[in-house]
Order: sequence, then C-alpha cells, then structure tokens
Amino acid sequence: MRESKFYLFLGLGVLAFSIIWITLVFFQIEGDLGGYANTPRTIPFFLGICMSILGLVFLYQYKVGYVPKNKANPLQKNEIRNIIFCLILFVSYSYLLKYFGFLISTPIIVFFITRFLLGEKNWKLNYLFPVTITGLIYFIFIVLLKSSLPRGEIF
Repeated sequence: MRESKFYLFLGLGVLAFSIIWITLVFFQIEGDLGGYANTPRTIPFFLGICMSILGLVFLYQYKVGYVPKNKANPLQKNEIRNIIFCLILFVSYSYLLKYFGFLISTPIIVFFITRFLLGEKNWKLNYLFPVTITGLIYFIFIVLLKSSLPRGEIF
C-alpha cells in the first residue's frame, strides 16, 4: 500500500484542469491553430498542452512511488540557498533578456542552473544541454508557433 496519494490527486487535478482549459480555449477564443502566424488561440492552447504533460508527469511520479516531503521537516540550509539562488538567477535572467536577448541569455542561465544548482560536473552536459534546450525552445516558438522571442537592446 502506498503511503501517500498526493501525486495521484495532483496529477488528476492538473490533467482535469488542462482538459477544461483546452476545451474553453476552443469554445471561447476565436482563431485557428494552423495559420501562418499566431492567433489568439495559439499560446493558450500551447499552455494547455504543457499543463497536460505536467499532469502526466505527476501521475508517473505516483506510479513509481514518489512521496512528497514530510511537512514536519523544515527547509534545510541547502534548500534555502537553492531558493535564493533561483530568485537571483531569474531576476538576472530578466535583465539579461532585456539587454542581450533570448539567444544569448538563455544558454547562460541554463548553464548556471545545471552547473551550480544541479551540481553537474560533466562538461559535455554543462555545455551541450543549454545549447540544446535553447535550440529546442527557439524551434518551438519561431518555427512551429511563428512567434517572436525577446531581442536584446545591445545585440
């Protein structure tokens, strides 16, 4: 018997919300998904798909037996350090986006996340993962969604 059904209920809740979200997108927002440029329906539909994937991830975590942290244990020092590091990183990312744009600032931030937050020591992963993630996001937004990404003031 499993100790906790937290991820089961969380996954089902997120999945139900995403299905309702996608349904409302199609019935409440005018537009199309196959056109050349973005329509008002494109980004909300994409977010609904992302929420569906997140719900499936939570259901998978339940299936493999993940258990949420015990609420009685307070945050550890390294967790507080990671939270502060993330806040500083995301604020600096917003400024980097403003001045250098998406293609320069995103690999830098993803590198810092993999190297210092996740503690990855493999240099191949530290350099290839940020470039791959940036390329994948660029492909999704520019090619598939025909959208634009932030361009910096300097570059």
